[in-house]
Amino acid sequence: MNSRQQNRMLDIVGIGALNIDFTVTAEKMKELPPFKVSEAARSFQFGAECLVDESKIEEIISLLGRDSFRTTLGGSAFNTICAMAALGSGIRAGFSGMAGAGCGSLSFQNSMDELSVDRTWLGECGGESSGMSISINQSGTRSFIHYPGCNRNMADFLKANYSGILKYASEARLLHLTQFSSYETAAMLEKLIKESRSENPLIMVSCDPGYAWLRNLNPSVEAILRLSDIIFLNEKEFSLLSGGGNAADDRVKAEVILSMYGGPATMLVVKKETEIKLYSPSIGKPASSTERNFAIDVISIDKISDATGAGDVFAAGFLTALLLGGSGMAAAVGLGIGLMRARLTAAPENLRQELERVFREWKPDSC
Repeated sequence: MNSRQQNRMLDIVGIGALNIDFTVTAEKMKELPPFKVSEAARSFQFGAECLVDESKIEEIISLLGRDSFRTTLGGSAFNTICAMAALGSGIRAGFSGMAGAGCGSLSFQNSMDELSVDRTWLGECGGESSGMSISINQSGTRSFIHYPGCNRNMADFLKANYSGILKYASEARLLHLTQFSSYETAAMLEKLIKESRSENPLIMVSCDPGYAWLRNLNPSVEAILRLSDIIFLNEKEFSLLSGGGNAADDRVKAEVILSMYGGPATMLVVKKETEIKLYSPSIGKPASSTERNFAIDVISIDKISDATGAGDVFAAGFLTALLLGGSGMAAAVGLGIGLMRARLTAAPENLRQELERVFREWKPDSC
């Protein structure tokens, strides 16, 4: 744990797995021998995320060649918190998770420090690997394999430091949670949310559960969803959580999810390829919902630099607008889409300045 002490209340605390992301971009895929791509693809479930051991990660990297990969720091909550911190909005952000050994010059600690993200409760496992994820882009659809690494130690870290992390979390305005691979960690996070809300009834909770959590739903993950004010889902996760197929009406899917996991003020934020959809329970109308649609100006595949974490950056914009206040849903979605476009199209070395530019040009409104 970092010895620095937080000296003022944070606006948002992110809690999630930390991963080294190895991404094969679309342009690199075109350069690889087809037989190697086909062999590697057998380790992936198309459009989904699968857990593997460390040897499988190393096998795919060796097969395709290390130069075929763009290597970055990642993890859903980490991506969201760092994007928020990069905007220069004045929002104060912190993060709790498990950081293992870095990769070359990449360091989670240095990245957080550069962005002034508080890491008072960042666990450090220098002798163990960080989580590792490989993503490949096939016909515009991304597929993942993931090795948890030292993220498996998060439950023990929470137990050993529970009173301090509870105080840290409960004093924030918003908690943003994303998936871990272990059931025990989900159980500890359920407890943390409940007790944070007991300490601070005004705290908001947002959750981006991820495909792996939703595919293997357990009582603690279901409880976390029920405790969340905002639930972010991509299209595949939306269908999975609703139990419906692709042909089912979206409003029906939303109403199934809200009936099972929603409260009176729960908002579902569904990230689709061509639009963002917001759902919330209809006031005074049980088992019904309101729906708002916001079109996305779709970017052609040849103009996408890297799609990894684009949904996380959308969440960063959406949550930033909510925390700043004075903005309606249209403005919150607009900032999210703007930041997402920057993530998709900007070269990695230009991303931070592009995110700052989008935020400077953003016009909050009361829609």
